[in-house]
Amino acid sequence: MPEQEVIIRNNTLIEQGTQFESMLKEWGLPSENIIANTDERIRLINNLPSLMANIPAEQRQNATYLSRFVAGALIGLFDASLNYIWNEVVISLRKRIVYFGIDVFFDNAVSTKVRDQYLTEEDLSGIKDRVMLETLKKLEWISNVVYLKLCHILDMRNQIGASHPNSYDINALELLGWLQTCVSEVITDKPSDSAVLIRGIIQGIKTNREPIDDNKIQSIGEAIAKLSSSMAGALLRSLFGIFIADDTSMEIRNNILKISKEVWEYCKEDIKVDFGEKKLLYRNSLQTAKEELAYKFLENCDGLSYLSITERSLTISSLCDDLIQIHDSWDNYYHEVPVAREIMKYISVSADIPKDREIKLINTFLVCRIGREVSYCDGVSLGAIKYYDSLFKLLSEEQIKVTLVELNKYLDSISSGTSVRARNIRQIINILNREDINERLKEIIDYIISFDNKNIIHKVYKDKKFKDISKGILIFS
Repeated sequence: MPEQEVIIRNNTLIEQGTQFESMLKEWGLPSENIIANTDERIRLINNLPSLMANIPAEQRQNATYLSRFVAGALIGLFDASLNYIWNEVVISLRKRIVYFGIDVFFDNAVSTKVRDQYLTEEDLSGIKDRVMLETLKKLEWISNVVYLKLCHILDMRNQIGASHPNSYDINALELLGWLQTCVSEVITDKPSDSAVLIRGIIQGIKTNREPIDDNKIQSIGEAIAKLSSSMAGALLRSLFGIFIADDTSMEIRNNILKISKEVWEYCKEDIKVDFGEKKLLYRNSLQTAKEELAYKFLENCDGLSYLSITERSLTISSLCDDLIQIHDSWDNYYHEVPVAREIMKYISVSADIPKDREIKLINTFLVCRIGREVSYCDGVSLGAIKYYDSLFKLLSEEQIKVTLVELNKYLDSISSGTSVRARNIRQIINILNREDINERLKEIIDYIISFDNKNIIHKVYKDKKFKDISKGILIFS
C-alpha cells in the first residue's frame, strides 16, 4: 500500500475519531481517555497492513473477530481490540483441538467424573481459557513458550481489556505486540510433527477394523519412543478413552491393547496412577462395564499395581483367601498357579504391598511355598513357585524381618531338618539372603543357614545366640 494512501486514510480515521469524541461531549458523556490519542492511532494504523498480510487470504475471509479488532483499533478503542483478538485466538485454538481430536482434548482437560458431559465442539465453550491453554501445552499442541505468551495476553485481556472495568491505557506498541504473537504463534501456526503423529495414530485406531500386525506395532513403538513423556501420556489417555467408550468395537479394543502396552512404558508415573484412580472411580459410581474395561486395560499394561491402595488391599486380601483355600483342596498344584499369578499382577516392587495386608500376604506365600510333606514336586506347585519366589525377592528389609518372624511358626511344626518342608524353607532363606541387606540382618540369616547346614534348621529360633543377635531386630509377639 502506498505511503500517501495510508496517510490519507489515517487522516480520515483521525477525523472520525475526533467526531466521535465531539459526539460524546454533545451527549454529555465522558470523552477523556476513551479513545487512544492521535499519535498512538497513527502508529498502529501504519503497522496493521504488514501484520494482516501475514495471514493467508482464506483465513482472513472468516476472521470476524479480526475485523472487529481492526475496527476497534482504528477508532482508538484499544481495550476492546484486545478482547477481539483474544476471541480470534480462542476460535483458532478450538479449530486446532477439533483437528487433532476433540476426544483427546477432553480426556486430558476434564475429570473422569464429568467426562461424559463433554462430547462435541459446542462443549468447548464450557472449558475455561486457562484450562484450555494448560491442556494444549500438556498435549504439546502448543509449545511451552507459546503457552507463556498466551497466558500473558490472557492476563492482560482480563486485567486491562474491555471485559473488566479498569483505568489503564493500552498503547499501540503493546497492542501490536500482542497481535503479532497471536497471528504468528496461533492463527497462522502449523502443528508440530509429534502432534501430527499422535493424530495419525488415533485416527488409524478409530478407522482400522483389521488386527494390527507385529511389524506395525513395532513401527509405532519406535515412533512413540521418540516422543516426549507428556505426548506419550496424552496418547495413552486418548487410547484409554476410546477403549472404555460404549460404542467402541471389540476389534478396535484389541488393537488398542496392543498399542497401549507399547505406550505405557514411556509414560510418567502420575499418568499411570491416574488410571488406577479412574478404575476406582468407576467402581464407586457403579459403572460396572467401564470398571471392567479399565481393569482389562491396566492388566494388559502390567499396571494393576497402580490401583488405589484401598482397592489393592481388598483385592489382595480376597485373593490370599482364595489361594489358601485352593492350597488345602484337591489338585492344588494346578489351581494355585492362576491365583498366585493374579496376586503378583498387583505387586511390582515392595512398596506395592499394602501395609495392612503385609503379614497376611507373606504368610499365604510362606504356606504355599513351604508346601506339604510329600515327595511329589517337593510338596509345592511347580507352576506357582516362580510367583512365590518373585515376592520374596522384592521384599524390603522391614518385610524380610516380618518374613523371618512369621517363619518361626512353620519351623515349630517341623520335626526334622532334613524334611521336605525344611528344605523348602532353606530355599526361601537363600532368596532373602541378599547382598543389599544390612549387616545385622545378614548376620541373622547366615546364622539360620548355619543351623540348616547341620540339618537342625527347625531348632534355630530356640537357640540362645540366635535370640541374642535377633533381639530388637525381630519382634516376636
